Amino acid sequence: MAIVAIAIQVTGAGHRRAELILVAGLEGVVPLAVAMAALTIVVRENCRELHLSLPTPHLVTIGRRLGVLGAITVAACVVYAAVAVVAGFRVGPGGGVLVWIAPTLWLAGFAALVAAISRSTVLASSAVALVWLGELFWAQTFVDNAGLRPLFLFFTTRLGDSPGWAGNRVGLLAGGLVFLVATAAVLLRPERLLTEEDA
Repeated sequence: MAIVAIAIQVTGAGHRRAELILVAGLEGVVPLAVAMAALTIVVRENCRELHLSLPTPHLVTIGRRLGVLGAITVAACVVYAAVAVVAGFRVGPGGGVLVWIAPTLWLAGFAALVAAISRSTVLASSAVALVWLGELFWAQTFVDNAGLRPLFLFFTTRLGDSPGWAGNRVGLLAGGLVFLVATAAVLLRPERLLTEEDA
């Protein structure tokens, strides 16, 4: 997205258009990428039987891996946003922090929960893609519906920081935390580690 924004800026297609591309990178691409990585972390485990005998619970192991993913995401997004701001672009309120954190937490939490319940990379990735594409294609429905607006992943890209932005961010953050707590509850059950092939 940064390369596309640079190309737009260089060709003189407009500063505002390049700015929108940069915001879309933070709010649209980052959550999808992190969600796909998160569901892979939850689903893929080569030594399931071994985890049942270790003193460290499987949930702690998954939590550490997701924590590393989160740290890498934070570092990359902070650098991305900082470079964009230094280059003269506005990437959302407050330097763009909530532009990417809220939708990323929501979509990654949703991905982790579906992955923990289904234990299927294909099903979880399909569910994430369906939600992401659905919100992208039916953006106007989410914008017009007050009940759906707090769950809209692309609010900043579509509406900027217009009224309702803070409520949308709070809704996404709260939803993401609920998804992560539910994921932890599922992973606390040791039998969830084993598939029919492992039994």
